[in-house]
Amino acid sequence: MSRDVALTARLKYFTKRLTSFNAGRVWSFATQIADEQGKWAPPIFVDMLWWAAFHDTAYIDYYEADFALLTRRERKTFMTSLVQHHLAAAVNNRTDVLQFENKLTFNKRFAEYLGRDWLDLEDSSPEDFAAFVERHPVIIAKHPVGREGKGVFRYDTAEHPDIAQLRSDLIDRGERLIEEPITQHPYLSEYCAGTVNTTRVATFFDGTTVHVLMAAQKFGRGAVSDQFTWGGFFTMIDEQGRSFGPGHTGKHVSKYLTHPDSGKSIVDYRVPMWDEVVDLVTRAAQEVPTVPYVGWDVAVGPDGPVLIEGNWTPGLYETRVSATGIRTGSRARHRPVIEASRR
Repeated sequence: MSRDVALTARLKYFTKRLTSFNAGRVWSFATQIADEQGKWAPPIFVDMLWWAAFHDTAYIDYYEADFALLTRRERKTFMTSLVQHHLAAAVNNRTDVLQFENKLTFNKRFAEYLGRDWLDLEDSSPEDFAAFVERHPVIIAKHPVGREGKGVFRYDTAEHPDIAQLRSDLIDRGERLIEEPITQHPYLSEYCAGTVNTTRVATFFDGTTVHVLMAAQKFGRGAVSDQFTWGGFFTMIDEQGRSFGPGHTGKHVSKYLTHPDSGKSIVDYRVPMWDEVVDLVTRAAQEVPTVPYVGWDVAVGPDGPVLIEGNWTPGLYETRVSATGIRTGSRARHRPVIEASRR
């Protein structure tokens, strides 16, 4: 059993999994893994149940991290959803995380890090909105609460001549956060110009030092978001801001040596202005000390990085051995937050 998760948290998780157990769904994962990796499904099915019950590994974690290809020792070097959620719940203040869950609240709290114009439709006048779209003919509209790129929309206001009606429609649909589109660094545009390609960086602030625990570069396919739900994929990033190797997605077997649309190399990718990215998240990570464990989405512009949002549950990003050949995960880099969760 993992020692990185408290017994009470494990029991709650086990009870939840037991009451919601769907053998058909687990078998579907097992057969998919078997088909993709040339293995026999029944042993995989049993192994998935064992690791879910005794090693804090959700079925999707087992699939996305290629556990069927790893040894027991190698598996234990990977982070899992349960471990990450437990750590976040253990060290992050339950009330103060609300500053991160709502994008409007986040924008107000981290205004100096955003580097872009924005507007709350319910806290501004029709004249304010008209002036905003005059400055920014293309706008990004967001639901204040949303995940995985859902609830994010892009509008060309030239296609909406009745600006008052557009404002009314946006409010009716709950798209009350309006932002200026981000102009990304030219190097990132070479990969995918139609999507802002963001960098996820997980940090932990121990009260004295900000630890960078993990970084991943996400790449879009031309949609409004670079998330998996919009066809995006990612590659893990090392301490120098360089790609670990080929990109991949957790939704199916994939290996991207180059971007499938632009042909730009993923294995040779390096985050532009990496030192500035680390400096940005280091400063942001100290803003709310009661929420020390955060996953930051950063966009690098021509003049430097800006924050998109912060996630108090940082999101699970790990390498896949089937894509990269790397058989070690990021759990060791999470030791500072793991140790803090035990206090």
